[in-house]
Amino acid sequence: MATTPITRSQSRLDLILVEAEDKVALNGLLWEPQKASDSLVVMVPGGTTGAALFPAHDYSPLASALTDNGYAFLLCNMRASYNNSFAEYSDAVKDIAAFVAYAKSKGYARIAILGISLGGARMAQYVVERNDPAVKAVGFMASIPSPYLEFQVRSSEADKRRLEDTLRHARELVAQGKGQEPIGFENWFPGGLSIMGTAKWLISFFGAPNDPGTPSTIKYGPKIKVPAMVIHGDRDELALPPNAQKIYDSLTASPQRDLIWVKGASHFLTTGPLAESYARLTVDWLVRNFPVSPHR
Repeated sequence: MATTPITRSQSRLDLILVEAEDKVALNGLLWEPQKASDSLVVMVPGGTTGAALFPAHDYSPLASALTDNGYAFLLCNMRASYNNSFAEYSDAVKDIAAFVAYAKSKGYARIAILGISLGGARMAQYVVERNDPAVKAVGFMASIPSPYLEFQVRSSEADKRRLEDTLRHARELVAQGKGQEPIGFENWFPGGLSIMGTAKWLISFFGAPNDPGTPSTIKYGPKIKVPAMVIHGDRDELALPPNAQKIYDSLTASPQRDLIWVKGASHFLTTGPLAESYARLTVDWLVRNFPVSPHR
């Protein structure tokens, strides 16, 4: 593990390198407050790539607000960002585990994990499957139950049938031993953005709930037993607001669950007032439900 320090006025920012349990190397960004504590917040990114740095998300207000309040902040990069078209969704559990292990090696014994968009599903699966007592709180930011279920909320009946036909073709390719053949789906995202990967990749990330290994926030939600926040833009054009309600309703075992709406916010932490609102509301919730321990 290595770090490249970058000095900032209110916090220290390091580019870090970690190694997953299957020897895959991953990069991340770690902000640390001026005064050491044992409390750290992990951010699990969204999208099929799981890229830590995504142009539509401005994490700097959140990083500043967290470090100003004594938390360290660790932004993860998923291995899918290095080989997205052939990625396996479930590998994210190993990736998150690597960053949590790194945080512990740095002395952070109390951890909260946030997941944005598809990162919420990644995070929920990690929390339940690894059951790490160091994880004290979780947060779902602009999250979705799964890409498949999110698509059902905002799509026409014709597009839903088109997805079922595409998934059926992908399953046939996998059954024939042709899972590495390319397959695409036009106009998945609002604005006409399409997706393309292998047949196996498409099922892994976009498959139905009965497809093995697919994302499912609401499958793992009832097994989360720590305080949980669902924070969502009331104008989210991708993960429409019913997605947030479904996630919140699934958190039946959480001792404290809160559904927080960010007024005027879309799906993204857009630079300026919206990213700042997300940061302020998130940190306010963490201060109440995951207070910093001042010494380590």
